[in-house]
Amino acid sequence: MYRFLDRPLDQLDEHLHFLVSAMRHWTLVTRAGRCACRALAPAFAWRGVNAALPDFAAAMTAFDREGKRWLRFGAATARTVSDDEAVLLALIDAAMRGERAAARRIAATLVTEPALARTVTAMEWVALRFLQAPLAQRDGAPRQA
Repeated sequence: MYRFLDRPLDQLDEHLHFLVSAMRHWTLVTRAGRCACRALAPAFAWRGVNAALPDFAAAMTAFDREGKRWLRFGAATARTVSDDEAVLLALIDAAMRGERAAARRIAATLVTEPALARTVTAMEWVALRFLQAPLAQRDGAPRQA
């Protein structure tokens, strides 16, 4: 968590920067009573990770509805990572590294026991989709002569 805390967004890997923006947008849209999946779909599609959206939404919903505490996200224009965003980045980073036990420990501080396994699995799927995206883009790119 501490390696992400107060870090400028432009110093994060692209996928982590995108996820912070997606978290913030999900929160704003949901609080406004709109469908977050519909609002986020174009951005996820543009990044080539539209398959990650259902799992991202499931995890965010679990944090919202089955969270142990309210999570606070930075404003859409905030340039640095907030405390709770740093925790979620540590969770997704652990999932991207295949460190399930670490991801589970982090998630256990955020969601109730009934939601724990499903939240960790959702974040692992999000991580997998983001890790696969550069490969798909590379493999789908036209070959240069």
